[in-house]
Amino acid sequence: MSENTEILSVDLSEVRKILAGEVKLRNNVIKPLENAVRALKDPHKNAVALAEACVVLETPPSELELPGDYQSLIEKLKETADENLSELEFTFARDLREAFGEKGIALGGSSASELIAELFIIKVDMRRKQVDMTFSRQPVTDKKIKLNVEQVVSAYERARREICERNVDLNALLGELFEAYNRVLKLSDKPVGTRTIIVDCYRELIMVRQPASFRKTPSKQKFTDYPKTHFAHDMMQLRRSQNMMYQGHRLNLGTATIDVGSDSARAMFLATDANEGQFIQHLYFTKEK
Repeated sequence: MSENTEILSVDLSEVRKILAGEVKLRNNVIKPLENAVRALKDPHKNAVALAEACVVLETPPSELELPGDYQSLIEKLKETADENLSELEFTFARDLREAFGEKGIALGGSSASELIAELFIIKVDMRRKQVDMTFSRQPVTDKKIKLNVEQVVSAYERARREICERNVDLNALLGELFEAYNRVLKLSDKPVGTRTIIVDCYRELIMVRQPASFRKTPSKQKFTDYPKTHFAHDMMQLRRSQNMMYQGHRLNLGTATIDVGSDSARAMFLATDANEGQFIQHLYFTKEK
């Protein structure tokens, strides 16, 4: 390649870089515009999507040349979004109750901002424009649940399936808990009957439940998770079964004091119902005569 062609190649590359940058700037505005246009087909249902599009469109790149009526259009769009968000605040709980009713589930709760679906708490946060769903005070998903009825119903069905519809052998769980408890005791050289921190037992329980392949060759791919929501549900079922005996040893749970309850390293909240339960600090087995 001659010196002239090298210079030409460099210059053309620079032009391409400039144009590519302009394309990116334009796409940063075009994409939320397209989202807004789609949302306007049903502004009430898509009020959150409209609001999210407005947040981006209100502050376009300063170096991008825009149509003269751009700002006035975005102001009208924001007014539309705000109106529909306000309306949504009054109708969302109603629509959610109807959607769950179609699934044969009656939502409880006297407040429009906090509803109960069987064992799950659904908190509607208009300020953050999203819904938080918990079981035993633990989030059921790390993904954002938008103010969208279909998304909330889908999140609930997925959580119920993953948490409540697992096939759990409660006697086997007792055996695993007993093994985990004894592992914790061994670390401190304490006898059976000694109270141990439930969080420590839960951590050991996760290791006890690992498959043989993980124990032989530990790896992220072979690791089997046991989320706190699963543990809390299994403990609820275990307590409801009233079968707390394993090989002559009784499982006991000790409630936490007020100051300890907020310390996630020393206590866990175990639900007994959707909005009832206790902070548990200790787990221990005692030998029955």
